[in-house]
Amino acid sequence: MQQVEIFEFVKCMAALIRSEQRKKCAKLRLQLVHFEVLNYLSHSTQYTDTPAATASYFGMTRGTVSQSLIVLEKKGYIEKNKDESDKRIIHVHLLPPGDAILKMARTTELLQKATAILKKEKKEAFISLQKNIFSHVFNALQKASHSQPFKARNSHKFKLMNKANIFDIIECMAALIRSEERRRCTELKLQLVHFQFLEYLSFCNKYSDTPAAIANYLGMTRGTVSQSLIILEKREFIKKNQDNSDKRVLHIQLLQKGQCILQKVRPTELFKKAAVILQENPSISIGEEAFFEALRALQKANNSCSFGVCKTCKNFSRKPKGFFCELTQEKLSKNDSEKICQEHIPA
Repeated sequence: MQQVEIFEFVKCMAALIRSEQRKKCAKLRLQLVHFEVLNYLSHSTQYTDTPAATASYFGMTRGTVSQSLIVLEKKGYIEKNKDESDKRIIHVHLLPPGDAILKMARTTELLQKATAILKKEKKEAFISLQKNIFSHVFNALQKASHSQPFKARNSHKFKLMNKANIFDIIECMAALIRSEERRRCTELKLQLVHFQFLEYLSFCNKYSDTPAAIANYLGMTRGTVSQSLIILEKREFIKKNQDNSDKRVLHIQLLQKGQCILQKVRPTELFKKAAVILQENPSISIGEEAFFEALRALQKANNSCSFGVCKTCKNFSRKPKGFFCELTQEKLSKNDSEKICQEHIPA
């Protein structure tokens, strides 16, 4: 397995975590981006708690960050204070109400369930032995990333890494990947959530390319998904097709124009740079199996659908004439077998 593929495991885990966060935020009437800003501020120091540092970390424009901070300040979640030495510099502090809603919005329960599954399957000890590689992969991602907000507290960062479990480290990696994606989306005038739609459509199979499946995967309401699909269709990134058997069902097809913009946004170069950084350290042994087991535990802990690769599902089987789904009793193409499915049940 190529080292770049490790980051694909991380991306899959990041998507599951992001979906859970979006669901929690929806219940709390908190925008996902506002949760991310609060979460960032909860870990920031006097060197990284400024609007400029926040914008750099998330790959946002300062104007976008400024608008988010105005909303959070009105809700009483943060306060702004001028720097004592330089009045031009603003420090943003997290207030108790902000900390309280942050704790409610975090995916602690999902990560605890995943950890419990590893314990039950006696995989926790194995992954703990590989924890060092999770930290090294995070470090490589950070070095390769355009945003490095922790320069002033590297020693503190490694103390946190020592105390963190593997899912905490995965969350940190997910945040860096989202930052790169958001930066690229800003450059191409594409909303981050619309990029996530297009990316999902690029790797889902024929059972999972419906608006309902997209809503489930991204943790959104169907109404929100419907509005986004209208925008993407107008931009000629996607096409809607009626199901041959059931005309009530719509299948969403990714068009060539959507595929082109997707290739420009994907953080492929980030992954390649991070892989090179990992290769420069010959003492690092890449533990692909540990990343796979961590992903599998997260999929099992997810209460909705695991959205795993078709050929790793317990309903997937090989017949003399090709691949077959025991759940739908239908033949599967090689292409379908290598894509993700909402009906997936980890084997």
